[in-house]
Amino acid sequence: MTYKIRNTIALAVVWLLFAGGGAFWYYFWQPRELNTLVNQVKAIDKELDNLPILTEEVQRLTVQFQDVKRRYDSRSKEIPEFDVSSQTYGYMSRGIDVAGFLKFDMKFLGTQEGPGYGFNAYKLEQGEAQFDNLYRFVYFLENGRRLYKISTLSLEYKDAVDTETKETSKWIAFDMELHAYYVRGIPELGTSLAARSLTVVPAPFDPFDPLIVPTIAAEAPTGEMNPRILEVKAVLPGKAFVLYDNELIVLQLGDRVWRGAVSAIDPRTSSVEFTLNEGGVITKVSKQIKFDRRRRLR
Repeated sequence: MTYKIRNTIALAVVWLLFAGGGAFWYYFWQPRELNTLVNQVKAIDKELDNLPILTEEVQRLTVQFQDVKRRYDSRSKEIPEFDVSSQTYGYMSRGIDVAGFLKFDMKFLGTQEGPGYGFNAYKLEQGEAQFDNLYRFVYFLENGRRLYKISTLSLEYKDAVDTETKETSKWIAFDMELHAYYVRGIPELGTSLAARSLTVVPAPFDPFDPLIVPTIAAEAPTGEMNPRILEVKAVLPGKAFVLYDNELIVLQLGDRVWRGAVSAIDPRTSSVEFTLNEGGVITKVSKQIKFDRRRRLR
């Protein structure tokens, strides 16, 4: 075989290879790549069509995030990851320091678990306090740093006569169920940048303070004159001589006595009138000279 024929055959083979590769690229590879690019373009066009919706969603989520962050930064409560009785008792002691004197017995009732949170329940029973102090204590529990919830609260008015001063002491007896909350797995809630020292607020009008005190003393304290048991010995214009506790005392108009004052002196009737405030009830007591009937008969 001559060189010319061999060269022609070699060129023909090379041409066939190039022609076959070009045909494969043109009829098979190029359409597949073109379809891929067309699908990508369609996907990009779809994303571009959804861009306003995505932009609106991003704006909504941004506003929601800012609102959540504002609320988080401005919260005034500290929620620990756990609660123990000693912590709650210490917190109660701080509340008593803020509110003033009050007493109660604290009893642990148990733990209630929830999804990611829980609370310990405590019973404050046999409590006694003045209304002002109890109001400040409840205000401390509701507005203090810790997240507490008063589940139940019962109040009852009480009074008793002091054996020394003979004055009526009034107080509020109370029972309370308290829930101390905690959140697990979020230690950041244990502190708060917005938490501040609690401002002591004055108590409002005491709704338990009766206009008429149901319990009052029957005897006057030492050093006070009970007008109901004194004896009038003489009555002159503007003054009266009375016997009280074996002592002769001169009374004038306006002089103070136990629970009231001298409101009238009448020589014509030999009487002395006292205006008294007996637990909210205004009464008038009139005392006259007791003459000996035997002397009258003579």
